[in-house]
Amino acid sequence: MPTSKVLLNVWVNRFQKPLNKQVVTIKNLSFVLLMVLSFIWGGCDNEDTSGDSYADIIMQVSETTVWESVWGSNVPMEYMLVKEPSDTEWQRLVMGSIEGFEYVQGHAYELKVRKTTLANPPQDGMNCTYRLIEILSDTQPDTPVTPEEWPEEAKFKLKMVQLTPFMYLDTPLAAPFDLLTFRILDHRDEYTPFGNPEFLQYYDSIVMSSPVMPDTYPILQRKKGDSGTSESYTSQWNSYFFEKSDFLISLKGYKDGEVKYEYTIEQIMRERDFLGIDWERGSIAVANPQTHTIYCVLDTRYEFLLTNTQQRNNTPFVEIRVAAASHLIDAEKLQRQGAGLRWLLTKYLEKTAETAASFKTLPEDASIVETYGNDTTRVALLHIEGDDFHEECYYLIAEPK
Repeated sequence: MPTSKVLLNVWVNRFQKPLNKQVVTIKNLSFVLLMVLSFIWGGCDNEDTSGDSYADIIMQVSETTVWESVWGSNVPMEYMLVKEPSDTEWQRLVMGSIEGFEYVQGHAYELKVRKTTLANPPQDGMNCTYRLIEILSDTQPDTPVTPEEWPEEAKFKLKMVQLTPFMYLDTPLAAPFDLLTFRILDHRDEYTPFGNPEFLQYYDSIVMSSPVMPDTYPILQRKKGDSGTSESYTSQWNSYFFEKSDFLISLKGYKDGEVKYEYTIEQIMRERDFLGIDWERGSIAVANPQTHTIYCVLDTRYEFLLTNTQQRNNTPFVEIRVAAASHLIDAEKLQRQGAGLRWLLTKYLEKTAETAASFKTLPEDASIVETYGNDTTRVALLHIEGDDFHEECYYLIAEPK
């Protein structure tokens, strides 16, 4: 980049002519100096004298917070859930981390903030800071009509009625990759497995959602068409979840595009050794292991195939694959497999630098791409070359340490 001295000479030479043609006036010189200084200041917008760099970004803030224990402590802290432009998932941010911004529970925000990346971050702190520039939007939570305005028979409830743990563990607490069964009940806590309960007549749709997941799931849906009104309704449904911490689930009843009634529960989640796996107490399939399709009705980006826990070299292990997407060509399928498995791994584990020698259950023809782990589990992302009998693919092998 040209220096300020060179730029000044260029501008002065442009205006300087023989005295009999043009005289450089004080006004001209003031203009020149102003332009040069503006250029210098403008070129430094993204860096200051400390070496820190910054950028003004748009940040989304969820209406929901999470409480999680700090590493090495049992004391929980409250975190906001935020998304920067490059994020595909909600990220945790300690409450109060945005200078000049006061979070109000239940509100969703779109903020313009200045993100400063620190050249020398503190050893036990974040590598960036945030300062509020402007609140672009502040969305208050949907406010259903008050109970006094809505008849009792129009109200409904959501209840998780059955937990089917992976590995057939006897536990009351759900973990990622456990199957949960839900029901919609009336205001008397009564379940109607057949026919339509009375509350349905008050709504055009009833939708399941969660503030930490990208999709919704329709429980009741009425559509008007040329041939009349069609209706779909389910009173009981199943889902797995990819979350390892507690989250909210809501059922919202809509009429004429407005939320008329809402019922919310908190789903308690506890990760075991890895996902829903308990290496010590879990069952092991000695023959004919089954493959489970793991899906989430509120996050449909990926589905996974998880085998029952097997044993090789006296060591238990599981295989995890990404379910095939039939509409994709082979190269796209392979790319999706790698992306989905990395998404799952980085959500639960830290990347490691282990080699094949650390593992006891890898197949002979496997090639390790990356390894991940935590205190109890090591996982290898494997690549298998295609041949006459097998398709090229990526999959995971997880085993205890």
